[in-house]
Amino acid sequence: MADLKGLSLEFTETMSGWVGVGETDYVEGRISGQRENTPISFSVKILIDDLDRFINLSDHSATLTGTVSFEPLGREIPIEHGRFNLFSVNAEEGIRHMTYSFRFSAGDKPYFLHGHKKIEDDPGFDLVEDMTTLFTMIYAGPDDTAPVYGAGQLFFNLKDAPSLLASLNVKGTWWLHRKIQAKTAFMSFAWGAVRQEYLRDVNPLYDTEYENLVLSGHVSKNGTSERFFLVSGIHDKDFPWGDGEIFWDVLLVVGEGPGGYRRYCITDRILEGLQLNVKEGSYRYKGPIFELTGDFKASFSEMRKGGDHLEKCEADFEIRFDATPHKTTPLPFLIANHLVARLATGLKWVLRSVLPSEAVLGIFISPHTVKVESGRLSITKKGQKTELVIVKDRTFGEAERSTFRNIKEPTMLYGYICGLRPDTRVARVQIHANSLRNDRQRLVKDQIDALLGAVISRVASKEMRMEGGRIFVQDLGRTSPLFVKLGAPLLEVNNDHFPTADFLRRIIEVRDPSGETCLALEESMNLMRLEAENCARETVVASIRNADRFAALDSVLKETGFMEQVEKKRSSSGKSKQDFSIVIKPNFMFAYNKADGTTFTDPELVGHLVKRLRAEGFENLCVAEAQSTYGEFFTNRRVREVAEYLGYAVDGSAGYQLVDLTEDDHEEKTLGPHLGRHRVPLTWKNADFRISFAKNKTHVYSYYTLTLKNIYGALPLADKFSAYHTGRDIYYTTMEYLTAFPVDYGLIDAYVSGDGPFGIFADPEPNYTYTIIGGNDLVAVDWVGATKMGIDPKISRYVELGVKAFGKPKIILKGDPDPYHPWLNVPAALSLFAHYGLDANDYFGNLLYMAGAYMDENQFKHKSESEFMKAARRALKPLQQAFFLQAGGERSSANRMIGKFLTWLGSH
Repeated sequence: MADLKGLSLEFTETMSGWVGVGETDYVEGRISGQRENTPISFSVKILIDDLDRFINLSDHSATLTGTVSFEPLGREIPIEHGRFNLFSVNAEEGIRHMTYSFRFSAGDKPYFLHGHKKIEDDPGFDLVEDMTTLFTMIYAGPDDTAPVYGAGQLFFNLKDAPSLLASLNVKGTWWLHRKIQAKTAFMSFAWGAVRQEYLRDVNPLYDTEYENLVLSGHVSKNGTSERFFLVSGIHDKDFPWGDGEIFWDVLLVVGEGPGGYRRYCITDRILEGLQLNVKEGSYRYKGPIFELTGDFKASFSEMRKGGDHLEKCEADFEIRFDATPHKTTPLPFLIANHLVARLATGLKWVLRSVLPSEAVLGIFISPHTVKVESGRLSITKKGQKTELVIVKDRTFGEAERSTFRNIKEPTMLYGYICGLRPDTRVARVQIHANSLRNDRQRLVKDQIDALLGAVISRVASKEMRMEGGRIFVQDLGRTSPLFVKLGAPLLEVNNDHFPTADFLRRIIEVRDPSGETCLALEESMNLMRLEAENCARETVVASIRNADRFAALDSVLKETGFMEQVEKKRSSSGKSKQDFSIVIKPNFMFAYNKADGTTFTDPELVGHLVKRLRAEGFENLCVAEAQSTYGEFFTNRRVREVAEYLGYAVDGSAGYQLVDLTEDDHEEKTLGPHLGRHRVPLTWKNADFRISFAKNKTHVYSYYTLTLKNIYGALPLADKFSAYHTGRDIYYTTMEYLTAFPVDYGLIDAYVSGDGPFGIFADPEPNYTYTIIGGNDLVAVDWVGATKMGIDPKISRYVELGVKAFGKPKIILKGDPDPYHPWLNVPAALSLFAHYGLDANDYFGNLLYMAGAYMDENQFKHKSESEFMKAARRALKPLQQAFFLQAGGERSSANRMIGKFLTWLGSH
């Protein structure tokens, strides 16, 4: 197999341009330099002293020598301490840069030049411009902490490209084939980075790689021994989904007393002081690290902005180790023939050496068992240094070098656990592969993703057990013994900067399939995006799953401090508990049959909430709803009539007054450009505390209807289709109403839920999701509720506008984050039809609703006496029977069949 070790490569490059003295903007500096005639140029030789190490993930750095000429400071000035870096990722922007930096002296004064080329695919064809333009800053001092002396741009002349290529010179061998190999490897490495950036939109594949080190054992501190677990990895751009992001990290727990641990961690796009080379058995990290106090969790975003539980320290870690490689394991593509598998993995490493930008299709994990030769972990906090020496005979590890050449769709999803038993020198890795169903409103794609996910899960879930110098690889089947996680994580780091999903790295305690307890690294993906957006606040949202719906509601209220929030607002109002007005807005005006509990907020849950409030001394309680478009077509559709039919107490016996917001006393008020001058029910306007108690349903317009959409139902005009859908817009009107009359708390009744394409109207096969969700921020509550449906929350215009208008606070989630299963969302085509078909014309939309809507015929009679309408409803009767329960709750055979079919779709 080809080997680049021992080979070095050098080439020369010349660039010229202009720098404006006193300027800090690159473009303005170049213009100023042209105007003031202050040209700059440099001619440099770039030396890559070890090409094999240069291509490694943590080191794309080379030595730079030569001269610089800058008109105000002198000509042919020798360059000192020059460094060149090819295609490293900028930690702040996540963009690849090509950087040049060096010192030079003019007279007795030192100067420092730093220039970078941005390797980023902007609109239009900008590859040539990016590769030839150097954004340059000169500092009046020895490094970039000194004051800026000037800024500008330098340019590489494409006419010089042939001479640059001709200057490529390989050292360290006399053999022609090795010289060709080295040049080819270097050009391939450069081409790979360019291809990933500039062909991203047209390439269905992505390429990435990582190196990772995991150690478990003991460290010596002042003569005493403590257990420790260290995780550190360098994950290249596009890991693991091909979405353009990257992270490097360090996670460390050190024992402190019986069962206690000190926790340290850092994650960033790039950690400048981190170097890891599994092949050479070297690890070094020198730089900042955070100690966690009072919590075991930290995130990328928290480390950027700081947090009360993060105390900044300085780390200086250095470890030398012997890494014994084991056979490469290919996944997720199963290769049944072992000879083909060996050829593929052998080809993979040949390509890695000869053509670093190329790889065999698939994911190839090359595991190593690690024996520490020497190691120290030094941590300085507030001037106090803690020196930890790794006890090499009691420490064992696992390391990986892996390459990905994978397809972008379906998006890969996996769970990973690496458990180490240092006492017996056993490492066990279990990987559960699947596909990420990230477009669940696109029915066909969703089913394809689910099918492929089922196949991938079966053939690509692996276990690698390294024991006694050998590796044993087997497929993870349903009967395979798995790790059992014990308790909460010791440390959790959330890489929440990824656009696809949060990538979590945890140190956990597990029970090994052998029955032994050990520490392990866990990696998992979390679709519940909890970071803040357009907002600096944070809020608690509780998602409690419990077969006892009243206990679930009580837990939500307790976890989110509901009663404390009510009392705080009452206290600030100066009112007594008897006078303090609380209005609860449930969702029940689209209910068609009390036998189908998926379409309305459970009246017993509302009653339970009222009981809790009355137990705290609050007496001025209202349950309020407004009439809906159904009242235009059916009798007995006023709020009081529907509420009584569903089981709400309309006589005040349950401790609340029922208010019809459509018939309530009102005043006229200008609320915004969409609502204009509009009726405002006084009960809603004068409420001291407003609660949105939504039902968990899908929705043909907004994909789902939760606490924000529920407030649309509080708008008082009865003919909502004409007044809002085709008249004023359903989304902006809701935002204006919420802005004028903020809602203090949101609840979602997801005990029994309505999913599928027509969940707002009916669900032939209800989903018993046994969940209550609540919190004091409606955007955050809906964010959690929508994510549990397996859908991007911002696909709904309600949440999209809510984030813009009010912001999405950082969510502290209490309880169950897992998506509902089974669950089926609304196809995108149906939502488009609703917006641009039904809402296109008031007459057409009302006609379709009038003909197609179904109600319990014993309670709600159709108003129309038109023979045409009667004929239309007779024609649609089979369709109504297929989707809706009949008057007494009966189900037709078509209803059962469709219900089972939709549930099957949501299960796959």
